[in-house]
Amino acid sequence: MTKIMNVVSPSIADILFSQSSIVHNQMGIDTIRLTPVYKTLIKVLDKMALKAVQPTRNSPVSETIRKIKKDAKRDFKKRYKAEKFIPVVEVVKLTKGKSVSNYMIIIRNTPLLFDLATHHKKAKDTFCMVVFTGLHQPTKKVESEAMKIISKFTKRKSFKLHSLDIAIDTTDHKSINKKRSKSFKKQLAPYSKHGVKLEGSSLYINNIEHKQSISKILYYDKYLKTQYHKQKGVSNDLRNWKRLEITLTFDVTDQGNKGFKSHIESMDFLNTLYDIDDIAQLAKVKNYDSDYFIYQVNSLLDNRFMNNHESMKQFNSVESLERFKLSDFRRYILAI
Repeated sequence: MTKIMNVVSPSIADILFSQSSIVHNQMGIDTIRLTPVYKTLIKVLDKMALKAVQPTRNSPVSETIRKIKKDAKRDFKKRYKAEKFIPVVEVVKLTKGKSVSNYMIIIRNTPLLFDLATHHKKAKDTFCMVVFTGLHQPTKKVESEAMKIISKFTKRKSFKLHSLDIAIDTTDHKSINKKRSKSFKKQLAPYSKHGVKLEGSSLYINNIEHKQSISKILYYDKYLKTQYHKQKGVSNDLRNWKRLEITLTFDVTDQGNKGFKSHIESMDFLNTLYDIDDIAQLAKVKNYDSDYFIYQVNSLLDNRFMNNHESMKQFNSVESLERFKLSDFRRYILAI
């Protein structure tokens, strides 16, 4: 991540987002990645009348695609030592709105998908990866209609769960720099056994051995990121906004992998949530709630949670979350 300089706070008249107006200090699922058979995915999209689109240049989704392609090329060169490699990326618009959460990103022609095809003795272009991202972005509008469509894919057993990004927002007055990198390594032991990488205002732990499902830990300055992307209306009271992001990765060749819904309701996932809380405590991220996470999961399992006036206006608003918290019915309860 590029180092961010010359941060300018918005004027009072421009403020749209503050600690009181957004879902803040909450845990939530930001990204879901699934690996279906590509032909099966196309049939499902046809039935739902969803079609590929060309995103506008410099839009949030086009920036996400550039990052995906960059990561895929790096992985290919590292493993196959090829001079040229072009991953295939398609974008499907789910509903109105410019936020990246309103799109499905389809990725093909990557080493991971080659490995999956080889395991099943299929052609290299058999599988694809489907990415739903931006699901926990408090200063971006998440549409309930998009969440309803996403739930149709997360409920499919044949769409194997590849990974989840679980994000926890917090308020942290300390800067992220070289000095912080050293203390972060000490705090996060034994997760940080192989070191911590500092890039701009982000700390990465990319090599974790002792926890099978946890593949990456990222801690970064979320406020500076909003300024880097020139997002308007972010209040100065969010200047200490930091984010802990933990990537969980699963074996897509495992016959026991029955997709997102099956795993999210399993004891294995509950145990992983204990590990996530352990990481949060080590990182000194203590004062956070899991209400938004529970709201997300319940909504993906049962769309009726979104059939009310507030959530239909905006899924991730403060009002929508408060309405959910006051409701009596729960399909998914987090007992930790």
